[in-house]
Amino acid sequence: MQIRAISGYSFEREVREGENFERYIRAPRIKWSGVGRNNVERLVSLNKDPELFKPIIKESKFVKADAKDVNSILYEIKKYYKHELNKFRLYSEPIIKVSPSRSKWGKGNPYYDNFKDCNEYNDFINKITKTKWWKKYKKTILENIYKSNSGLFTRDGFIPYSELEFKWVINKGEYAPIFENYHRLTIVFRLKQKLTIINKILKFVYNTLDNFNIASKFNKNDR
Repeated sequence: MQIRAISGYSFEREVREGENFERYIRAPRIKWSGVGRNNVERLVSLNKDPELFKPIIKESKFVKADAKDVNSILYEIKKYYKHELNKFRLYSEPIIKVSPSRSKWGKGNPYYDNFKDCNEYNDFINKITKTKWWKKYKKTILENIYKSNSGLFTRDGFIPYSELEFKWVINKGEYAPIFENYHRLTIVFRLKQKLTIINKILKFVYNTLDNFNIASKFNKNDR
């Protein structure tokens, strides 16, 4: 386990003890179409067709949390200072991803057996964002996840999700480490920014382009 992860767990424990929270660890689990014991087998049963490999929303679980208070209100905990959240940070990776430990990578690993290399896998991830179901459900999945808790506890205290903004990106390593160049369809977040008129116009243009799945070419400076 990475030192960064161990440090994060230690901070989570400090917050729970300091706020008298109950440990309540939940992560989104999306149910996918297809047949098989795992997501890769389901994908292969559909000939790795991204249009057919789609989420079953009613059977999926979207709760994301690290703690719960006496009133059953849920919280996320992340070891950031508030000023660090002026740029987009990793929030969640709920879509199918490759992230095995190196010792488990090889014959018998479902990703290794069914994707010849990272290029084939990355092409599949990119094609997901062009599907009809992605356009229909991406906002639903995003909002169901971040609205499943009340907000974020940081090193500077609590930030309600109403003060944060969230979006989907294909993480190629610029938002968080990835395994052997296998890209990840990821939710990132940051503090809501005070926008100038020009930035408001740019954001409107970006959101419009995003509806046509072509915004990724224009968001390199929005990090």
